[in-house]
Amino acid sequence: MSMRLLLTVCLFSFAAQAQTIIAKVGSVAPEGTPWAEWIEGIKARMDKDTGGKLKLKIFLGGKLGGEKEMVEETKNGNLHLFGGSTGSVATWVPELNVLELPFIFTSDAEADFVLDKLREKVAKLLEAKGFVMVMWAENGWHGYGVKGKCIEKVEDMKGLKMRSQESYVHIETYKAFGASPVEMAVPEVLGALQTGTVDGYSNTPLFSFATSWYNGITHYSYTKHIYQPALMVVSKKWFDQQTDDIKKALLVRTDEKAGVEGVRGLTDPLLDNFKAAGKTVCTLTPEASKGFASKVKPVWDAFAKKAPGNKAILDAVLAAKKEFAAKK
Repeated sequence: MSMRLLLTVCLFSFAAQAQTIIAKVGSVAPEGTPWAEWIEGIKARMDKDTGGKLKLKIFLGGKLGGEKEMVEETKNGNLHLFGGSTGSVATWVPELNVLELPFIFTSDAEADFVLDKLREKVAKLLEAKGFVMVMWAENGWHGYGVKGKCIEKVEDMKGLKMRSQESYVHIETYKAFGASPVEMAVPEVLGALQTGTVDGYSNTPLFSFATSWYNGITHYSYTKHIYQPALMVVSKKWFDQQTDDIKKALLVRTDEKAGVEGVRGLTDPLLDNFKAAGKTVCTLTPEASKGFASKVKPVWDAFAKKAPGNKAILDAVLAAKKEFAAKK
């Protein structure tokens, strides 16, 4: 090979490498979950859409820390994309805690309708705090995983030490139901359940199995006290540095429906899996649900007063719920 040809090949190779953007994606979702499959699908789609110019490097299972840490790293531009709960993003965008309020939603269909109505408002709130919204995702409906008993009425929560997500709304919800919240990052929870540092947790059936938290409990009560949406967001600091074609690929949300449906489709099989694992599965009666719901007004009120703009977004949610009810 001539020196000129060798130089040409080297320059071509260098140029190709220089055009490839490597973007880090973080999530606490473990391997083998619908979330992992969903993010892999996004990776493949972005690679195709950009002709290989954008490649995602995925870090699952909290390898980059808890959600709170990853959200901060995304804001700072050190992590490029984050997929996780709205509660964790609400550390920086407090208005998003409205979506974590107990009994704010009553069904999948209502939640879907309200979230679509809020999309533009949420995107603006995120942008103001250093994030670019890509799409909604889902963690699902929460239940209580506890050692020793079912949670069949609100009085059953009294005195329990419960792991709380790093979100003040979750902390205030536990207090309203009579439990003692212990704020704790995801990687610490299983050990805390096994040692008795906490008596239980609030999370979805999917997350209970994905994290193996179910190994630390004896009973799972599918109370559906919280519907927890999730988000895929991009660091605005990093996003603003990208070319228009990369930005366009990052903002495509055709993967949104697949992510939501992947989580929902596993709920019933996972409830059966609790039983297969020797756990007792419990559900609330309508009367018991009303008992829980009767305690949530202080949490809603605390949210509305906590930060500027909270009441406005709560009003927007309630208006969308009213609109949805009128369509039924």
